[in-house]
Amino acid sequence: MNCRWIVHNLRRLAAGRRLSVKNPQHSAPGTRNFILSTLFLALLAACQPGESMPAAPTPAVLEVKQLATVYISPTPAESELQATRRAFTATPSPPAVQPTPTVTPYIGIFIGEVLADEGPVFGPEQLAAPITPDFPATRLPTCTIPPDAIFGVSWGQDAEVPFRLGCPIQITAQFRGTTQVFERGAMYWRGDTGEIWAIATSGPFAGRYWTVQQSADENNADILVPEGLRVPVRGFGGLWRSVPEVRDALGFARTDEQELAMQSQRFESGLLLLDSSAGLVFALIVDGTAYGPFAV
Repeated sequence: MNCRWIVHNLRRLAAGRRLSVKNPQHSAPGTRNFILSTLFLALLAACQPGESMPAAPTPAVLEVKQLATVYISPTPAESELQATRRAFTATPSPPAVQPTPTVTPYIGIFIGEVLADEGPVFGPEQLAAPITPDFPATRLPTCTIPPDAIFGVSWGQDAEVPFRLGCPIQITAQFRGTTQVFERGAMYWRGDTGEIWAIATSGPFAGRYWTVQQSADENNADILVPEGLRVPVRGFGGLWRSVPEVRDALGFARTDEQELAMQSQRFESGLLLLDSSAGLVFALIVDGTAYGPFAV
């Protein structure tokens, strides 16, 4: 039942009662009508719209979620493989680009015609190993006048002598001469030209020689001579006394002068001198360098 239905019936009841009551204040029906009217008004007031009470809060509903574990097989099925193939289309790789060979530029200055390099190729082992020069007699320079075989081959096997001397410019000359042996070398005199050579073979001046064209005789009587040694005389004495370096280089004489047969051949830059009595060869360069003695 609602308020409209109650109000409608109360109005009908009140209307019917009102027609039969003459003095409502002094009759029982009038009293009932008064009470009905009062109820009617109260009901009418209650049914009028007014402020509604706030609704009670609806309790929150807790939503429970469940987690599901999905298992992925390490070995996919054939259908999965096909799906993967359809999803990923292979892209063909571009062909590899082959480099175009080009000429290597060389920066530098070329003088004259460029010749092909046909020399030997050396490896790391040969470059690291020290090179020992070897100049055998067969590698002597080709000369118009050959070296005389009387001087042997030992001097030609030295690393420097053949190239320091150069080519012979004269044939071999034979002559009589004189020699004297000293503490650290020897002196030679050539009788036909008067040349004297003082050669140091040991000591601090080893490898040097001095030469003069005939020396004056010197009197060396005032020089104190160690026992067993001699002071050179005549031409040897003149060179020995006048040139202090010769005296310091050779020292005192160990033997007297001796005559002997000698041979000499002149070269572009020096000469070969052969002492036939001892079988020794000296190579004398024009700058004062002496090589030897070499055995014949």
